[in-house]
Amino acid sequence: MSFIGHAASPDSLRKYRVLAFKGFIQNLQYTASHLVNSVASAIFGVLEVYFWLNVIPPQGFADYAPLTMVHYITINQAFVWFTQFGIRVRTRVRDAVRSGNVATELMRPIDFYAYHLATEYGSLLYGLLFRGVPVALMLSTLGFYIPKHPATWGWALFALLLGGYIAAANMYMVGLTAFWTTEIRTPYWVMSSLSLGFGGATFPLEVLPDRLYRLARWSPFACLNYNPARIYLELSGPELVLPGLVWAVIVTVIAQALTKIARRNLEVQGG
Repeated sequence: MSFIGHAASPDSLRKYRVLAFKGFIQNLQYTASHLVNSVASAIFGVLEVYFWLNVIPPQGFADYAPLTMVHYITINQAFVWFTQFGIRVRTRVRDAVRSGNVATELMRPIDFYAYHLATEYGSLLYGLLFRGVPVALMLSTLGFYIPKHPATWGWALFALLLGGYIAAANMYMVGLTAFWTTEIRTPYWVMSSLSLGFGGATFPLEVLPDRLYRLARWSPFACLNYNPARIYLELSGPELVLPGLVWAVIVTVIAQALTKIARRNLEVQGG
């Protein structure tokens, strides 16, 4: 966690803002193709809504009446572009290792982990604004929930920002496996499966069997979509922000520890 104190200085914060801005504007040249992706995502969302309307009982289940389920699906079709889809940090780290550029990146006077996370965060913000919001607008005709209390917007956004950070950190660690392996597809698919299965992007976690529900509920993956959606839909209060804060610290510590191990591995190999 040593980078946190360093990152808190004004100069460092300015560097990370610049990196995030660059990650944001790099995507602007692909806006047309992203619009096509958004339309495809909206179509998938429509199919998902009608699937759930046909399988849940009229009285609903847990906290989810049929209309609530529609709201859950539509908001997560927007959130998913910030916490699941479009994360590329793993490929940037992998490509840097394969090309040898990682040696130069590690020599820069900026924390390697924070450098990649800041760039990725800017890209994720672009995804939320230019891909997630259009999807939400396209699905709004099916039913879109508007929170009744103004504070809900702030808590839901805070939870979502934490979820995006956790997702990016997880994929950063997937990219780090390139220091030891020639192919990162296996850890990527494992992480993606856990994120989608336990993240609540396509269904509430209450759908899972009781033991899996308890496991998923307290995993970092629930912070990606499930917790922000619950807060936004006012099914839960701001207390669901706390798991995101805890897991953000945990994944940061693990990612920094793995980065140090990877650096030592590179130096031992003569990189």
